Amino acid sequence: MKTTDGGYVVSKCRAFLLFIAFVGSLIAVGLLVYFLADRPVASSVTNGASTASPSTSGSSKAEVISSNKNVRLPRAVLPIRYDVRLFPVLEKGNFSILGHVSIDVHCKMETDRIVLHSADIVVDPKSVEVMEHGKTMKTLMVASDGIHYDTEMEFLVIRLCPKHKDKLAKGTNYTLSMSFVGHLTDQLRGLYRSTYKEDGIEKYMAVSQMEPTDARRAFPCFDEPNMKAIFSVTLGRHRHMTALSNMPLINTTQMEGTEEFYWDHFAPSVPMSTYLVAFIVANFTQVAADVGNANWKFNIYARPSARNQAQYASEIGPKIQAFFEDYFQIPFPLPKQDMIAIPDFAAGAMENWGLITYRETALLYDEKKSSVSNKERVCEVIAHELAHQWFGNLVTMDWWTDLWLNEGFASYAEYLGSEHVEPGLKWLQQFVTRDLQDVMSLDALESSHPISVVVHHPNEINEIFDRISYGKGATIIRMLAAFLGEKTFRQGLSNYLKSRQYGNAVQDDLWDALTKQAKVNKVAIPTGVKQIMDTWTLKMGFPVVTVTREYDNNTVLISQERFLMQRSNASSQDKTVYLWWVPLTYTADFQTIGSTWLSDGQTSKKHELSIPIDKSQWLIFNVDQMGYYRINYDAQNWQLIGQQLMTNHSAISVINRAQIMDDAFNLAEAGQLDYMTTLNLTRYLEHESDYVPWDSALSGMGSISSMMSRTSGYGLLKKHFRTIITPLYNKLGFDQKMGEDILMTKLRANAVSWACSMGNKDCISRVVSSYAQWMADPENVDIISPNVKGPVTCAAIREGDEAEWEFALNRYMSSNVASEQAVLLASMSCSEKPWILAKMLEMSLNSTSGIRKQDAARVISQVAYNSLGRYMAFNFIRDKWDELRKVFPTTFSSMSGIIKAVAASFNTDLELKELMQFRDERSASLGGAERAMQQSIDRAKNNLNWMRQNYHKVVDWLQRVY
Repeated sequence: MKTTDGGYVVSKCRAFLLFIAFVGSLIAVGLLVYFLADRPVASSVTNGASTASPSTSGSSKAEVISSNKNVRLPRAVLPIRYDVRLFPVLEKGNFSILGHVSIDVHCKMETDRIVLHSADIVVDPKSVEVMEHGKTMKTLMVASDGIHYDTEMEFLVIRLCPKHKDKLAKGTNYTLSMSFVGHLTDQLRGLYRSTYKEDGIEKYMAVSQMEPTDARRAFPCFDEPNMKAIFSVTLGRHRHMTALSNMPLINTTQMEGTEEFYWDHFAPSVPMSTYLVAFIVANFTQVAADVGNANWKFNIYARPSARNQAQYASEIGPKIQAFFEDYFQIPFPLPKQDMIAIPDFAAGAMENWGLITYRETALLYDEKKSSVSNKERVCEVIAHELAHQWFGNLVTMDWWTDLWLNEGFASYAEYLGSEHVEPGLKWLQQFVTRDLQDVMSLDALESSHPISVVVHHPNEINEIFDRISYGKGATIIRMLAAFLGEKTFRQGLSNYLKSRQYGNAVQDDLWDALTKQAKVNKVAIPTGVKQIMDTWTLKMGFPVVTVTREYDNNTVLISQERFLMQRSNASSQDKTVYLWWVPLTYTADFQTIGSTWLSDGQTSKKHELSIPIDKSQWLIFNVDQMGYYRINYDAQNWQLIGQQLMTNHSAISVINRAQIMDDAFNLAEAGQLDYMTTLNLTRYLEHESDYVPWDSALSGMGSISSMMSRTSGYGLLKKHFRTIITPLYNKLGFDQKMGEDILMTKLRANAVSWACSMGNKDCISRVVSSYAQWMADPENVDIISPNVKGPVTCAAIREGDEAEWEFALNRYMSSNVASEQAVLLASMSCSEKPWILAKMLEMSLNSTSGIRKQDAARVISQVAYNSLGRYMAFNFIRDKWDELRKVFPTTFSSMSGIIKAVAASFNTDLELKELMQFRDERSASLGGAERAMQQSIDRAKNNLNWMRQNYHKVVDWLQRVY
């Protein structure tokens, strides 16, 4: 109910009085749950609940909606305000949600029905009311058979009584209200329960995860991002628990008839989308952060036993939020920001406005047991979610087609916020390996997809929460900021956010704001921002720019074409013109930077430049890899670059050294550069000591290693990689040095991991000895630094037997630090004992094994990445497919990662055939994993082609060198 003074009014709808009367008659929650859970439901309506079937009588019009391909809600009625009252019953054996919702709506066109979303909810049909606003509140009659469900569309249709000729009138406001019962499941979506232990006692909490389409599982609502409304929330809780929502608590009232339970009433929200609504009921500890002179409060919530791990988040969170206030030139609009660490959480984090939810690994950090990489993870995720408070929450994509506007920008801005609080991690350097180069491997497949992709069904929506929306989105925004300039980019963003605040937008709205600002600042670009960026958002893939020098006349010929790992017949049938507006930069000394553009509409693909440099001087394009494209050179320029790297690699920037490594490995894999050139370039790494070039090189080396690990040539490859990595291992040493650069600490972990896996005897000896000491003194946290605990544990388990694995399992079970648990769980999959890997696979689906449901998919994936375990994992998912579908019901998106991991290194005809057969047999049940399956098949085809085209070339080179 909306009030004139902006205050809060507790709804007292007649339908809810029955529930209050029930509460007043009870003295224990067990009786409450029993009485309400056992309410007759034969006359109730349910969708997705097994207690009753949806009503079908008189449902001809509802059936029309169900058969319609358009899954969007009709726009005849739009929400204005919700009054949501929920009581999550946290009682073992009777987990449920008792709820009531009143929705103020505005009628845009005359209609006899209200259509909204609902899933897995039992509505009491007698409680459904439609009230017309006016001088007097008039009740409209709902037809006796007028409540229907379209289970496929997840629509709840409420039809008015035709006998009374009641209709909703255009321009009039109404209130729709109803009571309902939901299921408080452990399925990690909607409003669900999470389980944890404190002092050995099992505890329960209620937590929500609404994005993208699961608010409808918590309460009936208009569950689309452009149907924003104000939310007034009331949550029921036990007196020893705390309730949280998006807005601050304004008052608490005792439930009638009991001293054990209370209602917490929260202030009305700002207008926002349903996927951002958040509810928490838990017995957690609060850590209040120091916010200085800010106009908002900032709190961290965690399990009481994990309170000391919340300190780092409380230190950096307010600083990052204040940074974004300055960056966007818009104050944070809410009076408080809460961040809470959830024991069971499907995603990494969720940007709920004013109440951000996290996995424990993404929010909690232990000084003694967490690594630099764990700290880095916490920092980047906090920055990502806080960026969303403006880009996504304040201004929201109009529909999921433009999801990348939310996720791509937050993925870019997280580097800015992280750089502000942790500059020692050199985030702007790391961007190229963590996002740009990473997403290129996916975007080089024929089965990639454009950033902006039309989606309808929830399965399709879940599919695009992938590296394209996040990583590629971030990369093209970074490129955009580079060619517009920081001043123009920031002011254009601020103008865009201010003009669309509390509303919705499509990507053209952003392009328009940036184009206008570019004109104001007189930025020279060849055409409008929209024309440039449409070539990057509406087409999948990216170009390889080929640079051919004419050394006698200082002329450079430049061309572009789509970069693909492998071309099939399908690519020849694709009628898309794969040309882009490409911002080119180039240098011969990193003192003078030249620039030009390649057009998407050139009649000739060749572009000619005159660059007056000596023929013996190298030329590098895509300075600091600000552009999203690969560069290939003529053979002589590659040779000149290689000579420079061998004589003085620091003459080339750190980022471009990383770019050279990544481009060389991938061009060779695609057959556009000979492997002799690529492998010769790797020899300079003996002199390299910077993290980012090594990160790129190790990625390329890892791809070759995964292809050859089961071949006769793998011994020679290990010898080559051992020769490359040993100087780095010797230089950095096994132990961390006081005051060293943070990235050196990260690089040491990579050096130890690779040195041991490639057979360096000193590394293996140190690892085995250190792990044995830890086994003898398990509580001593100083024996193995957390920064190398992952590679040390992995190598020790690989070299050891069941005792080493069991020790890691016991430490995993007893640890109170989620980041340490994650390291141990990943390392346990390094075993080369097949029975141990089989045991891990079985544990992943056993609810009593100690492995959380949120981690089950990761366990299977980690086993699949083990050369020995990949086929075991493939057999496991084929055998357990139906069981896996029950464990991962959230449109089956968790299976995407598993399928990609299992098939990542398939490279034989038989493996490809079996993968395709599996796809065909399970095509009807792939759900949100359908795109991942096709991408895995494409990757397996690429791998098979690599073995045919490149394996013998690599072996020949290795035999000549060694």
